[in-house]
Amino acid sequence: MLKEFIPFIDKDRYLTIRLFEFLASQKKTVHTFFEIQEALQVSQYQVKITIHDAINLSKDFPTFKLTFENDILSAFNINNSLLNKIIDFEAHKSLRFRIFLHTILNIYSESDTEFQRNVGISPSTYFRLKKGLSQDIGSSKIECMKQSEVFARYYIYQVLVYFSYFDYFPKCIKDSKKFIKMKNSIAYCSLIWKITPTESQRKQINYFVAIGILRSKNQHHIPENDNKYLVEVLSQEQVLLFMKHLSKDWYLLEKNALLVTRYALTFLISINNLPVSQLGFLKNFGEIQSVTNQQVDIIKDLAGTSLVDTNIIDCQNKLLKANARILSPFFKTDLFFTEQHWYHANLLRNGAVENLIDEFTSLIGRVNSIPFNKQEIAQIKKDYALIILPKLSIHNLILPVHIVIDFSEGNLFNDYIASGIQSIAGLNIKIDQHLSSLTDIYLTDTFNPSYTKQQIIWPAMPQKSDWQQLKAYIMDLQKNRFNKLDKTIDYGE
Repeated sequence: MLKEFIPFIDKDRYLTIRLFEFLASQKKTVHTFFEIQEALQVSQYQVKITIHDAINLSKDFPTFKLTFENDILSAFNINNSLLNKIIDFEAHKSLRFRIFLHTILNIYSESDTEFQRNVGISPSTYFRLKKGLSQDIGSSKIECMKQSEVFARYYIYQVLVYFSYFDYFPKCIKDSKKFIKMKNSIAYCSLIWKITPTESQRKQINYFVAIGILRSKNQHHIPENDNKYLVEVLSQEQVLLFMKHLSKDWYLLEKNALLVTRYALTFLISINNLPVSQLGFLKNFGEIQSVTNQQVDIIKDLAGTSLVDTNIIDCQNKLLKANARILSPFFKTDLFFTEQHWYHANLLRNGAVENLIDEFTSLIGRVNSIPFNKQEIAQIKKDYALIILPKLSIHNLILPVHIVIDFSEGNLFNDYIASGIQSIAGLNIKIDQHLSSLTDIYLTDTFNPSYTKQQIIWPAMPQKSDWQQLKAYIMDLQKNRFNKLDKTIDYGE
């Protein structure tokens, strides 16, 4: 579990999560009491309580089994999919998370007194937990949330997406008039900007818009001077059309419709969801184009004739989208950068392109008004590596194991993973864009509770062991299919 989200989990529930993280990371199914204590680094008493809580939790998850006898814990069917379910479950039950939701969204329009009564805590416990939560989040982020409504919404969005909160939302609220109208607005936005989101991106968009609606319901509107985190836009046709839609359907004044439009477009750029053809509305698009053209010229010089025109165009388009994101205000507000997500040492690296990535990073740094910090530079290098590496090592494979690759970072990361899979020799694989009845493996970092077939969760940059496990799973799948096929064939014996 990412450490940035730990503040939202009650301490006892976080210990249970840590136990399941340990179990999911182990190949064996039997563990001694001492091994568990070493992993959790807590007292024997706390280990016993945690194991007891985990066994009780198994009653809500019949897909796995835990038993504890003679100081031996036996665990079966513990994997990343289950781990994601447990993290969501424990978060939603945590008082800290529920207090956070009450204070920043207040979905059920409760007073503090009503909330305390409904969750069964005293005022003193409520204020103690609330104070502890604020301290763990950090004073700098709390202050930014107070100063900027855009920052506050983005912070809330990332927390709720991580815990898949709206996936478990009450149906009565999902079916309310405002949420139905929300879906219509998203559909209209997708139409005029030609957006075709994946499942993960659709989830991100739904969450982002829902949080905006709930914040506005509580009179937390984006003020006119909240420009720090919003892209500057030109008055192009699609921008004006969407502003008109907001004025007509949401009764927004023109100045507020412009703010919300900029807010929506900033977000779509941050998740790499706008087609290149739609980026012309950005005031700094000329700057983005200039940097991209320089980068493409460098690639042409390096690759020579090994890159065909279609690959150059694809590379150029990906660089345009990446550069638009890097130069957008949200890039510097990605509040949950962590080493396991932005460190690119685990990529399928090619030493020949390291200097190229450094040069690209220097180019983009020269046009950015505020210098990038160490964390941001690492993320930039990862983005560029995801674009460049597949183009310099293109692979073609045959069919029939159908895999859908759907990571929340978007197409750059999806294409990188696809290239990695294609580089594994001897496998018959078809990578599809969308889930269907043919899908054999759904490879993602975002657990989808409504999808019942095989999900493989890579919550962070895949390690060598993750690639090996994926290959082993594909080979087992092919072997099982062959065995089934073998039984149905008449060999004329």
